[in-house]
Amino acid sequence: MALTASRAVPRWVRGIWLLFTALFLQVLPAHAQGELLRIDDLSVLVDPSGQETIESVSQPARAGEFQSVAQGFSAGYTRSVHWLRFTLPAPQPNAQGQRELLLELQPPYVDDVQIYLSQPSGEHAFDVRRGGDLQPHTLKEFPYRGFVYRVDFADERPRITYVRLQTTSSSVLIVKAWEPHAFQAKVSAEYALLGALLGVILTGLLVNIWHGFWRREEIYRRYIAYLLATIFNLLALNGLAAQFFLPETPFWAHHWVSLGIIFVVLFGARFYMLALDIAHAAAWMRWVYRIQLWLAVLCLPAPFLGLYPEAATLLLSFVLVMMLTGTVRSIQLWRQRHPNGKILLLTHVFSLTGNLSAIPALLGFLPGQLWLIYGFQLRSIGTLLVLQLMLAKHVRAMQEKLNQASVDAEVASTTARQERAERERQRVFLSMLTHELKTPLSIIRLRLGALAPTARMQAHAERAVEDIDAIVGRCAMVSELDDQAVAPQRTACRMDELLRNIQLQHKERLVLQMADAVHTTPLASDPLLLHTILSNLVDNALKYSPPAERVTIAVDLHARNDCMGIMVRVGNAVTKRGLPDAGQIFSKYYRAPGSHQQSGSGLGLYIAKSLAVQLGGTLDYRPETDRVIFELWIAL
Repeated sequence: MALTASRAVPRWVRGIWLLFTALFLQVLPAHAQGELLRIDDLSVLVDPSGQETIESVSQPARAGEFQSVAQGFSAGYTRSVHWLRFTLPAPQPNAQGQRELLLELQPPYVDDVQIYLSQPSGEHAFDVRRGGDLQPHTLKEFPYRGFVYRVDFADERPRITYVRLQTTSSSVLIVKAWEPHAFQAKVSAEYALLGALLGVILTGLLVNIWHGFWRREEIYRRYIAYLLATIFNLLALNGLAAQFFLPETPFWAHHWVSLGIIFVVLFGARFYMLALDIAHAAAWMRWVYRIQLWLAVLCLPAPFLGLYPEAATLLLSFVLVMMLTGTVRSIQLWRQRHPNGKILLLTHVFSLTGNLSAIPALLGFLPGQLWLIYGFQLRSIGTLLVLQLMLAKHVRAMQEKLNQASVDAEVASTTARQERAERERQRVFLSMLTHELKTPLSIIRLRLGALAPTARMQAHAERAVEDIDAIVGRCAMVSELDDQAVAPQRTACRMDELLRNIQLQHKERLVLQMADAVHTTPLASDPLLLHTILSNLVDNALKYSPPAERVTIAVDLHARNDCMGIMVRVGNAVTKRGLPDAGQIFSKYYRAPGSHQQSGSGLGLYIAKSLAVQLGGTLDYRPETDRVIFELWIAL
């Protein structure tokens, strides 16, 4: 009953099958422990009107009217009463000197049987026993699914036995005689076999319910219904329903048998219509399955209306037509290279193997032998296992589709998130660019609109142009960083020289504190990128420092992770607006609270951080109570 992605039958399914086989083989030793006792002269007399009595049929003159049925008795679905006659030879005495045997009558679903055992006391003296599924199970002599009676022999003389059979189910009667110990061994193995059979089917039912595909796949709902009907039917046919579920209510136990067969045909037809894709088959095939379906529906009230013999004859006869039609359809699908064609053909081979023996026996065309009547139960497990393989293959295909759909959904979701993030970045960028360009552009516009611009206006305009140029340059730098187009060109350079060049531009506000060792320590780095980092740090400090406060730059040698490098600490005083957010300070477009009074893009620190990583260094934010500190470390 596998539902995994493995191409072979899963191990646990093979295990269940082996267990089932092992239990089945136990039946053989059970028979070997004590052979069936002989039953002689099995014959039958038909009583169409049901008026015969034991006194009339046991007359010596009537003996010639009994027809031999040595191969087994089956009269099909009929309303006639049948009288069976046979001889029970006396068994050998047991250890206590007693001669006894157990008489077993099968199947468990016959309606009424009356057993008449001849007595030595007189020619027409009989020991009368009763049985049938119209009686409560609790009245049976033995707590067994079939009908078992103890027969004692006073001496070695045989006992003539008559059985009156009247039933609305198939008129089949299988008679066996057992030594008591052999019967007990047979019963133990038999119940184990039936338990394994039902256990395998129940396992398949639970697995198909558990994986949940029935919620969205019609074929699984129909298959589950088919499994339920099969379990329902097997419980009835084997007498387990009457024994374990309805021991005191024979009315419903009796009708359970009739309804079980109808349910199997009904739900089996519905399942195969979908599995065989009958909707796209030839018109005659569609009609066969439609007729079978409607016959099953119309037969549902038959047991309660007293019409079951006629209904069952018609229904089971048409089952063979349906199975043959399904076999032809399976061959068509196989030849059309349908993925399930071979499996469906194998399923119908199993079904036909059982039904071509069981159904003719039930209809009276074959003798009533146990292996013929119950052969379809053994093929049921094979049929259901093969069908489960087909559904497992379907599950694998569905799982692959679901996995692919999940991957596609994840890709689509990721793409959508990326597109939303990109649109958000573009929106933030355009918002920043629009906001930051407004002030310098308005200054330039004011300068261009003045008839006699002053020197101060000219200086402001030039500064505005520089601001615009800086914004554009930083945006271009970010684009290169994002595209990983920035490749450091490492050469020998000096940190002290780079910082003194920057100090010359802002000498009135910069305080440079440099250790002596820095002047003599060469640095292998990209001087252009390093200059960009230092300029951005200094510009940021000057821009957000109070006008009266100076910006300090402290430089010294510093080891980090056993690697020597140069540490540059750039610090400025905190304004009334407070410290920037440590979690966002290196993010794109981040501007500290109140900073929009200054022109800028919010990209300087992002660029500085990215370039520091490119150069194999680090840039960290180390805020203090009243100062903003950035630490740049570059390996030598």
